[in-house]
Amino acid sequence: MTDHPTHLARHQPPHVLYVHFGPHAEPYHAQLLDLLRDVTPVVQALPPDAALADVRGAQRYFGRDATGLAQLVRLRTLALHGRDCTIGVAVNPLLARMAAQDGPPGGVRCVPADAASTAEFLAGKPVAALDGIGPATARTLCSYGLDSIDRLAAARPATLQRILGATTARRVRERALGIDPS
Repeated sequence: MTDHPTHLARHQPPHVLYVHFGPHAEPYHAQLLDLLRDVTPVVQALPPDAALADVRGAQRYFGRDATGLAQLVRLRTLALHGRDCTIGVAVNPLLARMAAQDGPPGGVRCVPADAASTAEFLAGKPVAALDGIGPATARTLCSYGLDSIDRLAAARPATLQRILGATTARRVRERALGIDPS
């Protein structure tokens, strides 16, 4: 077994929250970020209406897992600011963002950390749903029949390299497998 960072991330429980504060949140963004910082000091603002938070250290302090902390953040956002939010919980920002965007506004959605659950979550989603795949790359992949994330993940690396080039193929394939090196 290797100690590559992406390998280690796959064996950690979910700990990344992607918090989407919803439309018209820009005037409240700073206050909502402060609310997140009350839970964890590891917060990255994503203006105008979202943020990422790493809650690994907060889990022990609050005695809750990441999903429990997400529910706490959602409750506090509603109680203190009268704003609802949607929160995705996963092992990395890519999956957490996709979980938050998967479904109607409001609520907490968690992607379990195991590879089978990640593959099930990603299956059937269009390749354009992956962060970093723009319209041109999505069109190119679709023209080869790689129109869903599960098909993209199942494609041979050599095939993707011929279509996209080595660097892009590696990055796209990692994302299709739910790996986010950021």
